[in-house]
Amino acid sequence: MKKLLSILSAVFVAVTALAQQALGPGTGLVSPEINPDHSVTFRLFAPKAVMVKLTGDFLPTRFVDLKEGPDGVWSYTTAPLEGELYSYSFIVDGRRTMDPSNIHQNRDVATWTNIFTLSTEKGDRGWYYEVHDVPHGTLSHVWYNSPTLGSQRRLTVYTPAGYEDSPKTRYPVLYLLHGSGGDEDAWSDLGRTAQILDNLIAEGKARPMIVVMPNGVWFNQAAPGAAVNMFQPTFANSRSQSTVEVENSFPDIMDFVEKHYRVAKGYANTAVAGLSMGGRQSCALSMRYPKKFGYVGLFSGVATPEGNEAALDAVFAAQPKLYWIGVGKDDGVRVNSLKLKDYCDTKGFPVTYYESDGGHIWRNWRIYLTIFAQKLFK
Repeated sequence: MKKLLSILSAVFVAVTALAQQALGPGTGLVSPEINPDHSVTFRLFAPKAVMVKLTGDFLPTRFVDLKEGPDGVWSYTTAPLEGELYSYSFIVDGRRTMDPSNIHQNRDVATWTNIFTLSTEKGDRGWYYEVHDVPHGTLSHVWYNSPTLGSQRRLTVYTPAGYEDSPKTRYPVLYLLHGSGGDEDAWSDLGRTAQILDNLIAEGKARPMIVVMPNGVWFNQAAPGAAVNMFQPTFANSRSQSTVEVENSFPDIMDFVEKHYRVAKGYANTAVAGLSMGGRQSCALSMRYPKKFGYVGLFSGVATPEGNEAALDAVFAAQPKLYWIGVGKDDGVRVNSLKLKDYCDTKGFPVTYYESDGGHIWRNWRIYLTIFAQKLFK
């Protein structure tokens, strides 16, 4: 018996040691390291590697080579960067890999990348995407029943700082929709919604508001890991059907939110906005329910005016407080955004058109949310 206990004790110690190794402090390398001049140094310990490259959305080319030092650490330092949230990965001997020294990651559809934020001064883009010493709102994942779609579904909901402490206060609500391949985690993870709203509200640049981020893919209940079934995220296989399903089932979302949150109801207190597919859905929702949304934001996605003339006329007959269109100069959907803008201009409908650099990317959509949120419920 003593021998058996000794064996079991040895096994326990070995397993514990392995577990402790798995939960260790990290690589010991600093990567990425933001330097005083706002350049960034990346490091990877790979003594057996033949070639290590870096790919990221801050580089002048798609890939750059890292140089190996005598200690087996490969490194690369960028030029000084502007304030922003950036993503990157290593390519080691042709195989993409994450940075083991950086625990900060996010997922876009089915691709994981490392991320870092950089701010050169207060108020630049990167500053709004960072966590600061300001009052913080609450980000929650909640489930609601959708009779229209016949399923339980998941929402991400942001409530502003002070919501729990002010039981008599009612708040306006922004319904914020993701793009094709996204889910209810997209805007909170990739879009930095909570950080942007916390910082804007703390500065007095945005009104305290509730932000509701639903899952706009009708055939998925929730993001991977939260849904009943295990699945690989993909781009929606029928964007037109997705828009129809969102139009049909959106009252289920609004009913749930208005019953479970202290919402200031009514046209002047309700906004809808979205990116790409979510922009088209927001446009379609405003046409389907023209008296529901006093503020409409279309980020790199619109419904074209052809065939929608009567519905668009009804939207502007309701006199929206703000109808906002944002798109990148290099975005393939810019042509449709201009068609909608031109139609509205011809009819004398008041629209705000904002054109940024770049294309169909999260870097633009975070900018659009930062601008749009400051214009709401004023």
